[in-house]
Amino acid sequence: MTTLEIILLVISLLLLALYVTSKLGKDQSLNEVIKEVKEDLKNTAENVYDLVNKATDIVFDDSVQKTIKEFIMIVEEKNQLAKQKGEAFLAGDEKKLAVISRFSEWVSNVTGSTEKAVEFVETNQSRIESIIDDYVSFTNKMQGKESLSEAEKIIAEKLRQKDE
Repeated sequence: MTTLEIILLVISLLLLALYVTSKLGKDQSLNEVIKEVKEDLKNTAENVYDLVNKATDIVFDDSVQKTIKEFIMIVEEKNQLAKQKGEAFLAGDEKKLAVISRFSEWVSNVTGSTEKAVEFVETNQSRIESIIDDYVSFTNKMQGKESLSEAEKIIAEKLRQKDE
């Protein structure tokens, strides 16, 4: 044991002694004190359990959106490498499924629960797919590709009709 561990052990024992003596000062029997200490420990354990559960909940925020975008880039990079090597590569919905699969695995690792991951992805599926579609559409435009979303195709068609 290191010196720090010994000091922490001594402090813990002193705190425990203070706690027990504070309980004894109420003219209670030892049996009643033990029951009260057990109840306090039970309440503390329940509070810690609640805190741990809340700490593993994921909120759909900017960091989640950033993570989805990172997975999009990873899938796209793997696809580019596969194209260059002449191997099979993903397209369309297969890419989207690959990103969602990676994201689900990430959520599962963060929460420590596959069920929570499935529930989170199912609850936020439309938002996740929207982020994927918007990000892919944006990057395609930046690369000069002509891959427009449905809404962009309708707008482009109306603009063409207006010019004619």
